Amino acid sequence: MKKQFLIPMLAVVFSTAMAFTTADTYDAAISGYVEKTPGNWVPVQVDCQGSKNCLVRFAGESEVHQVFATMNKTQPLNGSGEIIILNP
Repeated sequence: MKKQFLIPMLAVVFSTAMAFTTADTYDAAISGYVEKTPGNWVPVQVDCQGSKNCLVRFAGESEVHQVFATMNKTQPLNGSGEIIILNP
């Protein structure tokens, strides 16, 4: 009789505990793509917010790149207009 009570009770306890372990997706950085050379798209993790262009520069390089939502130049991400420095 105790086994029939214990297993459902453990299921309730574990399911309640798992309800509090979900990841917060709002803190995740926005991902985008940068074309470093023609046809060479690199995925980047950036947090661009604003109404101007989202711009990045890789550490150790002098060239500034614009970030796009997809691997084409039709959907640029909006940002603050400031250059974000990324470590490769």
